Amino acid sequence: MVNGEPISMAVFERELARFNAGRAALGLEASNDPAYQQQVLNTLIDNALVRQEAARRGITASEDQISAEIDGMILQTGEEYFNGWLAGNFYTIEEFREAIRDEITSRQLLEPVIASVPTVAEYVHARHILVNSELEAQEVLQRLAAGEDFAALALEYSVDVTTREIGGDLGWFTRGNLLVPEVETVAFSQQPGQTSGVVSSSLGYHIVQTLEFDPARAVDEETRQRLIQTVIENWQQDLREAATIEQKVTF
Repeated sequence: MVNGEPISMAVFERELARFNAGRAALGLEASNDPAYQQQVLNTLIDNALVRQEAARRGITASEDQISAEIDGMILQTGEEYFNGWLAGNFYTIEEFREAIRDEITSRQLLEPVIASVPTVAEYVHARHILVNSELEAQEVLQRLAAGEDFAALALEYSVDVTTREIGGDLGWFTRGNLLVPEVETVAFSQQPGQTSGVVSSSLGYHIVQTLEFDPARAVDEETRQRLIQTVIENWQQDLREAATIEQKVTF
C-alpha cells in the first residue's frame, strides 16, 4: 500500500516477469534473489509515488501525447515487431499505455528538478595521499612539514593506485562529484596551497592539499549527468520519506 494505493501481487509478478525478460534479452538468467525482487517492487512503489505527485500538482499526460509516443515507436520498429515486443514483455496495449502515461508525467515532474542542476559551478583542484594507518599519515605530515615534495611522498606512500603515479592529483571536481565526501569537504574548505591534517574516511587516512579554485567553471556533461542522477534520487527519496508505505510481503 502506497499512501493507500494498492500494489497487488499480480501486478508485482507481471513486473518481475518484465524485468526477467529484460535480463533474458541481455543473455542473463532470471533472478530469484530477494534483493532483486525488492528492487522490482521499489520500482512499482516509485511509479505510484510519481503518479500521486503528478495528480497532486495537476500534471497529466493526454491521450494524444500517449498515442504520439506509441505511434513513434511503431514507426521506428514496425507494427509486427512492436506487437511481438509487447507480448514478450507481458504487456497488453492498455497496460503499455499506462506505462507511457507514467513516463510522460515523470518527465514533466522532473523537468524543474533537472533544470536546477547548474551548467556552471565552483570547482576545486586538489591532490591527496591515502594511507592505511593514522601513524603513516602522521609520518607523511612530518615529512611535508620538513619541506619534502608532496608528489614524491604520494608516490612513496599512497595506496590510491589511480592517483599516486601522478602525485596524488584528483583533478578538478565540483561539490557532490567526488567519491569520498570527507576529502571533498576539506578540499573546498582550504585556501589554495593549504594542506590538511589527517582526514579519516572509509578508505583510510588522507592528507589533502588544495591547489586552486575556479568559481565559475563549466560543468562537463559526464559530471552533470551524475549530478542529475543524484538530484533525481534525492527527489525520489523525499517522496518516499513523506509517504506511508506498507509492505505486506518480505522476500
